[in-house]
Amino acid sequence: MDKIIYTEPFYASFSSFFNSTFFQTCILIATLFLTWHLYRKKVRESLKAATTILILQIKNIERNIEYLKAHGIVGTAISETPLHYSVPIFEDNAWNKYKHMFAAKLNSSDFATIEQFYETAQAIKTTQTLIKKKIEESLAAKSANYYNAKYGRVIAFTFFNEVDASKLFNDLQRFEKIYSTVNIQTYMPIEFYNGLSQGLNSYSRLSGTTTLVNLRKTGGLGKE
Repeated sequence: MDKIIYTEPFYASFSSFFNSTFFQTCILIATLFLTWHLYRKKVRESLKAATTILILQIKNIERNIEYLKAHGIVGTAISETPLHYSVPIFEDNAWNKYKHMFAAKLNSSDFATIEQFYETAQAIKTTQTLIKKKIEESLAAKSANYYNAKYGRVIAFTFFNEVDASKLFNDLQRFEKIYSTVNIQTYMPIEFYNGLSQGLNSYSRLSGTTTLVNLRKTGGLGKE
């Protein structure tokens, strides 16, 4: 009598393979690799986004500081109108927010150069803010005195029962003429001028330097 040999159907061998320790290990390795790959991709994208934001802010800072260098100081005096309408050097400090991402990627020299750039920009911004506030206080005082003079004259006209209204209107027009022609400079403490001039003299552009090139490369932006 011939011996009968049992052969497992093919699907039984696949089932054994899928339930095997080897297959489970392969799944675990593939999952870990995919997780690592997605993490690295997220890190690269975050670094690239941070670099883009930094580059844009650096260029804005340069433009705003160079406007102050060209128009903010005339001789040894602060030029009020350009300062009053000047744009703040920057709003939020992007370098403080993202520099931890570059601490281990940029060389120490480039990192220190960018750090110094932002410290100088912050010093200029602080002085700029103080000057703008002083100018606004001066304008508010001028406006208050202007209205006090005009309304005071109207009150006097009413209180003393004056009958010549034409004299009242002439006085009011005279106030307008005087205030439109007289320009009283804002009192600026010498510390404001010293702080602004020292900050502007300490400023150096990052555009066109190897530091900015290395920052772009580190962030995966490539050449400009």
